[in-house]
Amino acid sequence: MFTVIRPISAVLLAVFAVYAAQAYEPIFDPEADLGSFPAWAAGVSFVVGWMFLGGQIGRSLWYSAFVGIQSVIMAAIATAAFLAVGEVFRRGYNMQYGEVINAITGYFEIIADWLMRGFVQEFMILMGVGGLVLGIILHILWTVMEKRRNDR
Repeated sequence: MFTVIRPISAVLLAVFAVYAAQAYEPIFDPEADLGSFPAWAAGVSFVVGWMFLGGQIGRSLWYSAFVGIQSVIMAAIATAAFLAVGEVFRRGYNMQYGEVINAITGYFEIIADWLMRGFVQEFMILMGVGGLVLGIILHILWTVMEKRRNDR
């Protein structure tokens, strides 16, 4: 069912994804140009925020905070998986893979590499606290909106 918390969740998670992507770029490689990585991260996070986060907010404050952390993790994994497809096709076009099975295993290696580079203490704290705060803010917004809706 459509509720107003879904688009709000999607937008807030996308904004957080842009901020987190900009914090991730120096961790990945300080000299690398990741192009439109923040925009792709925001797009994937928007979908995760709409489909997952927005539908889970509202049970309790702690559950909403927990779901906020889960959605940040899910958005990071989905962004890595989505962008790894393009990287596999780029490597395949440049004939870096000899067989199809190498491309399939290379896909999962790319995802694991991108996610493992994010296991830096400062970045993990940013992601965890960001998800926690995001879940709490969304729960407070949901509570205010539900109270207003029920007062009619």
